[in-house]
Amino acid sequence: MRLLKIVVDMGCKVSIDSDAHAVGQLEWQPYGCSRAADAGVLMERIVNTWKADDLLAWTGSHEQA
Repeated sequence: MRLLKIVVDMGCKVSIDSDAHAVGQLEWQPYGCSRAADAGVLMERIVNTWKADDLLAWTGSHEQA
């Protein structure tokens, strides 16, 4: 939780996933959502809730290394 609070304080964008390495682990997705909610991550900062066009525009606006 400590790292999520740092992310919130810094205004970072996040992506929430299950970190699944097997099909049975896909059920972990709600855990990530719950942790983000508990830490106060705002919905508009969760990039995998965005419309595809918005996500593509945002990612396309960043220079590749």
